[in-house]
Amino acid sequence: MLIKRQSSECLSVVAFLLISTLFCGMLSSVSADKSDMVYQGTDPCDYIENLSFDSTSANASVSWQTELGPRLPGSNASANLRLSIIENLTDFSFTESSHQRENFTLTNLVGTYSPANSTGQNVVLVAHYDSRFMADRDDNESMIYLPIDGANDGASGVAVLIEMGKIIPSMELNHDVTLFFTDAEDQGTPSYPKTWSYGADAWVENLTEDYRDNISAYIVVDMIGDAFLDFTKVSYTSNDLWDTVTPITAALGMMENQVDCYGNLGQPIYDSSKTRSVIDDHIAAHQAGIPAINFIDLNYGENASFFGGYWHTHDDTADKVSAESLGLIGNILELGLVSSAWTLTEEPSENNANDNEANSNDGGNSQAKVENTVEKSKFVGYVAIGIVSLVLITILIVDIRNAKQ
Repeated sequence: MLIKRQSSECLSVVAFLLISTLFCGMLSSVSADKSDMVYQGTDPCDYIENLSFDSTSANASVSWQTELGPRLPGSNASANLRLSIIENLTDFSFTESSHQRENFTLTNLVGTYSPANSTGQNVVLVAHYDSRFMADRDDNESMIYLPIDGANDGASGVAVLIEMGKIIPSMELNHDVTLFFTDAEDQGTPSYPKTWSYGADAWVENLTEDYRDNISAYIVVDMIGDAFLDFTKVSYTSNDLWDTVTPITAALGMMENQVDCYGNLGQPIYDSSKTRSVIDDHIAAHQAGIPAINFIDLNYGENASFFGGYWHTHDDTADKVSAESLGLIGNILELGLVSSAWTLTEEPSENNANDNEANSNDGGNSQAKVENTVEKSKFVGYVAIGIVSLVLITILIVDIRNAKQ
């Protein structure tokens, strides 16, 4: 009797494990339908004639920000800047969040524009609005411990985001756009990596899983007002997301030996052959699995060396910032949004690539097909579970009969 009972119990366990395996397989087959996503994007030259980013206004914003005084965390200048942003970008829903770090309190400002037809995907544009508390790179030792204007290092990125905020509601987008003004990016101590980007770190740490998963692109804009603008890809960023930048910069004439939308050779502004490293607001997002990139010019001034020139000195003033450079970065962001370069779509498999091309005009039918595939997967899984359940019940009945004998 003991041998029979043990045998039937083993069969029951095997049947249960088989059910679990089939159920997990069913769930994985369903989730697999949503796992392969690519950046969709269309030809940026289709939109080049309709760009509306106002570089002159952005340049005026840089001057206005520096006139507020040093935007140190907790300062009146910092609060006045946040208030102005909120009051002028009324189409965005803003929230402020404060976090204690070391001996100061930082305040992040986050504004989201969500159109009525939003898919839920979210493109996050990021710039730090604080200015540095000391001029640690200044040649004048008596000035080192005084806060700087931060025209390029801080105000330039903020100016671009503010101007983007003015035109985003008119772009007829079908996804969310968030403007994230981070605090305390520039309050760090040289050679101590963890003392930088406090605001971005705090924001990423407090994201819900759903919010994080809906971010299709997290794009940092920092130190991009240099009249001698040039930039490269930076380390610890998304390769797939950065790949979307190349056709946009080429279209705008920012790549040497590449033809722009008008057939002219571009300028040596973006160098696709180099990658540089910098600790900045993209790091925390990248480490959290969020696709992140960073537009940043790491040599500030004519013939400046890497991390040289006016950077972290009292020469980082509004007169060193160029409206043209602000406009170029603004145009990249604008083109990226209107061409859907930073929103994700399902990647067609090789087997059905021809079918997708033939049905490219089906409109909403593609989504219906995906949902139909998911439902079929569920149906097959449920049938399999039902069959194995019947086997399990049969085993239990036999087990009971054997027990009575």
